[in-house]
Amino acid sequence: MKRKINDIIYPWKTPPGVVLEKNHYATMRDGIKIAMDVYKPAEGNGPWPVILSIAPYKKELLMEVGNLSFYVPKGYVIVNAQARGSGLSQGKYNFGDELEQQDGYDIVEWIAKQPWCDGNVGMLGCSYLAMSQYYVAGQKPPHLKCIVPINGMTDIYRNAIYQGGLFNSSFMHMWGIMTLKSCAWPSNVPGKEQPDDGLAAWYFYPEDGPYYWERSADRRADELDIPIFGIIAAHTYIHTTSQLITYSKIKSPKKLMILPEAPVMYMLFVDLNVGINQEILRWFDYWLKGIDTKIMDDPPVAIYDNGTKKWRYENEYPLLRTKWTKFFLHRNPAGPASKAPWGLLNQDAPTENEKPDKLKSSALGAASMLGSGLSRVPRGSGLYREEALPSFKPAILAYLSQPLIENLTALGPLSINLYGSADTEDTYTWAWFVKIGEVAPNDKVRVWTLGNLKASFREVGEEKSKPGQPWHSFQNPAILEPNTIYDFQIEIQPLFLTFKKGHKIYVEISCEDPGYEIDSTCDPVGLAGSVPKKISVYHDPEHPSHLLLPVIPDAPEIKPVGPPLSDIYWGGPSISDNYISKFIGGASRSKRSK
Repeated sequence: MKRKINDIIYPWKTPPGVVLEKNHYATMRDGIKIAMDVYKPAEGNGPWPVILSIAPYKKELLMEVGNLSFYVPKGYVIVNAQARGSGLSQGKYNFGDELEQQDGYDIVEWIAKQPWCDGNVGMLGCSYLAMSQYYVAGQKPPHLKCIVPINGMTDIYRNAIYQGGLFNSSFMHMWGIMTLKSCAWPSNVPGKEQPDDGLAAWYFYPEDGPYYWERSADRRADELDIPIFGIIAAHTYIHTTSQLITYSKIKSPKKLMILPEAPVMYMLFVDLNVGINQEILRWFDYWLKGIDTKIMDDPPVAIYDNGTKKWRYENEYPLLRTKWTKFFLHRNPAGPASKAPWGLLNQDAPTENEKPDKLKSSALGAASMLGSGLSRVPRGSGLYREEALPSFKPAILAYLSQPLIENLTALGPLSINLYGSADTEDTYTWAWFVKIGEVAPNDKVRVWTLGNLKASFREVGEEKSKPGQPWHSFQNPAILEPNTIYDFQIEIQPLFLTFKKGHKIYVEISCEDPGYEIDSTCDPVGLAGSVPKKISVYHDPEHPSHLLLPVIPDAPEIKPVGPPLSDIYWGGPSISDNYISKFIGGASRSKRSK
C-alpha cells in the first residue's frame, strides 16, 4: 500500500528557537513545482536573510545541511529544497543537468519574494549541497549574495566518477543507488517522473566530454561574480582536488579554509564544531546582514597543518613560496622494492643505470580484486588506516626515505612521475595506484593521500598543467606498446602535512585497487579481461622516476590565528544540541588531539 505524502516522518525533533513549515512549493519557469522545508526563527516577525540548500536527498533527514540550532535562532531562515524529480518535487531528476541548475535561479528568486525573506539569500551545505551552490552561482540570480560550499567537487569526471580515468565503482555504485532511492520515494507524487539512470550514463561515457562538462562548475569558475567562502576538509576522497583548483580561478571576493582531516565523516565535524560555524556566521553576517565582522580583513587563506596540528594564515593558494622538491626513486642495494627493506627515496637524481623494480600483478581480470598494501577506511571520510609496514606484498612496490633530520612541511598539490613498461600485449588494462604516507620510528605506516591514473590516458596537456598538477584530457585513450618505457605523470590529491623529524616519507605503488574498475566500456574489443602480469618501474639517469612535493619554507606569520579558527580541531568546542548529539552518538566529545 502506498503511503500518503502527509505520512512522511521527520526523524529529528525541531530544536528550540526554530519553527518548521513543511512542504512549501515554488513553481519553476517550466511549470514544475519544487518542494522545500522552511525553518524560521521562533522569535521575532522577520523578515530575515535566508540560507538555502538544494539536493536530491530526502529533505526530512537534513542531510549535510547547516546546523539549525546554531543559525536560525541568530536571525536566519534555513530553506532545504529538494532537487527537481526527487522526493516531493516534480519533474525528472538528471544529476545536476542544466534544468536543475536553472531551477536554482528560480528557487532563489522565489525565496526573495516571500514575506519572511528580507531579499538576501546565501547558500550553505556539504558535498552535493556544495556542488549545487556553484551551479546556482553560475546562473547569477540577483538576490543570491554569497555562498559557502563545503567539500564540493567541481570536476565531476576527474574527482568523482572516473578518478585518474578509472571508474570509481566503490563510491559511485553506493552513491548512485542511494540517490536513486532518495529520488524515487515517494512514487505517488503527481508530476514526478522516473529519475534518470545515472549509473548507466557513467558507464556509457567513460571519457571526459559534454555529459560531464555540463555538470562541472570548474569550467566556468572564472565567470563567477559572487563572494565565495570555500571550506575543504583535508585529504577527503572525492572533493578536495577540484574545489582547490576552482578556488585559484575565482576572481570574485573569496576566502578559503582547509580544515583538519576529521577522524569521522567530515559533515558531522562541520555540523558540530563551534569554531567552523562561528567563522561561517561571520561570513553570512557580513554579506547577508551588512555587519562588519572584519572577516574580510583577515588573510584570505587559512590552512590547518595535520602534522603540527596548528593553523596558519596565507595570502594565496597554492602558496607562492612553495619550493617544488623532487624525491627520486632508487634501487635498494639490499634488494628489490617489492619486499623489505624496500626501495630508497631521496633528493639525489639517479647517476647510474639502476635495475628497474618489477611489480607482479595478480592478473585477476577486469576489476583489480586484491588491492594494494594499505587501504583507506571508510571511503569518503578522509580517514586512513595506520598499519605495520608489511614485510612482503607481491602486488606493491614501496620506497622509503631515510629518517628526516628535521620537520618537512608539504602543503598543496603534488604529483609523481613514473617511468614504466608492461610485458604483455594487454597494456590497455594497465593502471597506476599510488599512495603517499609517513612511517613512524615504530614502523607504523600512516597513508595520507593518493592518486590514480589509467595508463592509456597518460597524455598530458602542457598548456593546462602546473607544478604538482599534471592535466590529462581523459579523451582518446591510447593503446601502449608492450616492453616500451613511457613517462606517466600522476596527480596526487593535495597534502596538508608536516612530516615529523625522525619519520620517513613513504611511497607505495600498485597496479590494482578493489575500489576501481580497470576494465571499462571504452576498452577495445578483444583486449579487455586481463591485467598485465609484470610492470617495470625505472629509475636511472634517462628515466628518473620521482615524487614532486610542495615543500613550504618557514616564513614569518602574516597574522596570529585566534578564535574562532584556533578552536577548529577534532574534539574542539562543539555545539550542544540534543537532536544532533543523538544522531552522532556523542562522537564530538573525543579528546583534543595534540
